[in-house]
Amino acid sequence: MLRVDISGAYTASRLDNINNGQVMGVAAAPRPAENSHAPQRRDFVEADRHLNSEVGTQTPAGGAGGHERAGSRALTARQGHHVAAPEPGPRVSIGLPVYNGERYLAGTVDSILAQDFTDFELIISDNASTDRTGEICRAYAERDGRVRYFRNERNLGAGPNYDNCFHKARGTYFKWAAHDDCLAPEYLSKAVAALDAAPDAVLCTVGITEIGPNDEVLRTYANSFPGVSSPAAAERFGAVIHARHQCEDFFGLYRRSALVGSGLHDNYSGSDRVLLAEMALRGPWVGVPEPLFLHREHEARYTRAILLQDRRQAALWQDSTVQQDGGGAAKRSKAKAPSTLFHLVIYRKYLHLVRKNVPRPGARAACYWQLARWWMTDGHLPDVLRDLLGSYPTVRQRARSVKQMVFGKRDAPPQPGSLPNLK
Repeated sequence: MLRVDISGAYTASRLDNINNGQVMGVAAAPRPAENSHAPQRRDFVEADRHLNSEVGTQTPAGGAGGHERAGSRALTARQGHHVAAPEPGPRVSIGLPVYNGERYLAGTVDSILAQDFTDFELIISDNASTDRTGEICRAYAERDGRVRYFRNERNLGAGPNYDNCFHKARGTYFKWAAHDDCLAPEYLSKAVAALDAAPDAVLCTVGITEIGPNDEVLRTYANSFPGVSSPAAAERFGAVIHARHQCEDFFGLYRRSALVGSGLHDNYSGSDRVLLAEMALRGPWVGVPEPLFLHREHEARYTRAILLQDRRQAALWQDSTVQQDGGGAAKRSKAKAPSTLFHLVIYRKYLHLVRKNVPRPGARAACYWQLARWWMTDGHLPDVLRDLLGSYPTVRQRARSVKQMVFGKRDAPPQPGSLPNLK
């Protein structure tokens, strides 16, 4: 069985010989024509200049955001004071939120620190772990100056902890890293080069190598989003909301300025899916074909162990202000209980994204048309019906039994957008 060395040295065969195809539907985006649908390069250049002046960073001249960060120094000069130049910041910030991740954490950090692109910072936000997570993180922070370790006094929930990582970031580019995933050594160098070459792009995705609990390779693939590099916002939006995927591309490399003002991770189940849709509205994506993202599947993974098992427990995982009532149901302090109608919640969030991000009536109408199509694509209508049946477990079980009687059990091989069999 093919396994990967999490430091990036693949054994048995090189993974780049497995998947040399292009990432379907994601390509280096050409500079869009001047129209109301696409952001222009100057928007991101100006945003990058503003962001990096706030954090006191400096990037090489010539690239998006490659301008001298002199705002605070100019203000001080006008006041007649002399200060030293600000410390230059990294080009890339990687945010790693973690809670009780001792099993896989060291391997993940090793794969990040082994990148052949070295101008980055690793921000670890420990959500009040009770295992050896803190000890592991402190050891890395002492050994490598690129590691910045923060520990929350209490568990905030996964959503706020993810967002904390972004708020502490200083780089031109940003990515989240899960504590149990890994990166191939050339991940950052190739993703940064792709974004540098496409100043209008907001996100770079890569091919995916799915690995098991013991680093065994389960499959390699790439999510398909035909049209996501289009200059038209509605076409990009439709490419994302009509595709079945497990949100692996949430862990891609973002242009940090494009994330400002977005929903970020937020504190509800499915927020990663909504953020990807918002990024599609904000600009085109680019892709790197090689399977450089090592996405780990294991029984304790959130999607498998919590989200697909109990939507109410998923709400607890996302937001620590959700509490258990006496009967075991989740409720939020001073707020209504979280909805178990997962797909309807996502649909409502999509509607809000269009109102928020698409001001021009024609472009907005085109996005609403994509939302009308959503009901008939990728099994969304049956998904909504299953959510509704979930409120009545007995009815849902009977419906499932009838389906198995009529169609039988089918053990098809896993496809992109589905969970693999770990047995």
